[in-house]
Amino acid sequence: MARQPIVLNGKEFKFQKNAKEYFKQMLERYRNGQTVDADDHEMLLALIERHPEADKKIGCGVKRFYKDRTDMPTSCFWIEREDGSKTDFSYLTAIAGRGKSLYQEFFEACRNAVQDDLKKIKEQFFDKSADKTGKVKCDITGEKVAIYESHLDHKKPLTFQVIVNTFLAANEIEIKHEMLSMSQDAQFQTTFLDIELKDKFKRYHYKMADLRIIKTELNLSLGGSERILKSKNPVIIPKELFDD
Repeated sequence: MARQPIVLNGKEFKFQKNAKEYFKQMLERYRNGQTVDADDHEMLLALIERHPEADKKIGCGVKRFYKDRTDMPTSCFWIEREDGSKTDFSYLTAIAGRGKSLYQEFFEACRNAVQDDLKKIKEQFFDKSADKTGKVKCDITGEKVAIYESHLDHKKPLTFQVIVNTFLAANEIEIKHEMLSMSQDAQFQTTFLDIELKDKFKRYHYKMADLRIIKTELNLSLGGSERILKSKNPVIIPKELFDD
């Protein structure tokens, strides 16, 4: 069965990728805090109707759409409702027309549980190992990279996804909604409500993870053909993070 095009406010997008590029460019046209113009407002109003939580996002009615920051170093579209309340929304989720699976929510909670510690580990590694220019060698290419142009990578075969999957299997965990935070206004990431489970995952992750510094762009290009070799300059996780 052929895929149906996406039609929003009379504009047809043959493929989702076309719609994604359209709204990506729209977002980039605005500065943080700026309200979108009338034409873009009408397009976003049509788009939000596709969101899996459309009723919740729209609430008592949309007063305006605007661009603003998330709690990550990114920006997204926001809605200010008629009653003054505000919420974010993802144009990617709206285009797809479906929300995250329970597994995806759990995976995101796992990522969120360790991200602050990983940021500190990366900073400590650069403080200890960087040369006079503030750079260290990429573990793959040997090229010198600064902290802002590098990625703290979970080296294969123990990628972050593998660590999450083996954690679930080893502990015979059945993912349930009550383990995780529910979607709400200005919530950009799913987090654990079950603190004991969160701490258990953190300890497991730190025992299993094999970390290294690589160039940021290599993180997106690594594929299944990458040879598994010992890291030349591994990033050591402080022992106190995984001690029981």
